[in-house]
Amino acid sequence: MGIRWKRFGEWNKCGECWASFERGVQHSNSLTCYKVGIPVSSLKIPLKDLLKMLREMNMVVKYSIFSPPLSLASSGIVIVYFSSRDDMERFIKTISPLVKKPSLRERLFYSLFVNVEWREGVSYRRGCPEYDRKFGDWRKWPEP
Repeated sequence: MGIRWKRFGEWNKCGECWASFERGVQHSNSLTCYKVGIPVSSLKIPLKDLLKMLREMNMVVKYSIFSPPLSLASSGIVIVYFSSRDDMERFIKTISPLVKKPSLRERLFYSLFVNVEWREGVSYRRGCPEYDRKFGDWRKWPEP
């Protein structure tokens, strides 16, 4: 069984980008796609309150509460999308008081399988994890 994502906000970059990925081409959208991951178990506030706040901020979001066996590694994640590193950095500063440091198990899980960096209790990366296998580690991609 796959992950059942719920979404809100408009993000029209994925279709073209994914089609290029399937053809073996890195699309420029991947270079300006920044994602922040907030583990649900790290929230200091109820998930519904965070989602309400993100809606009010007009953020682009997808989130899921994981079922077994994935729930053994993480209870779930909220992913927020950004078009620039600066916007992502501002958001991390805004959200950090609402998030505690995730467990070692979750940090290892996301670091190993999603290839993220961590700051202030949230993870972040550029592009989709699948891109790393074809185009190298996202940290080495050219800046837009």
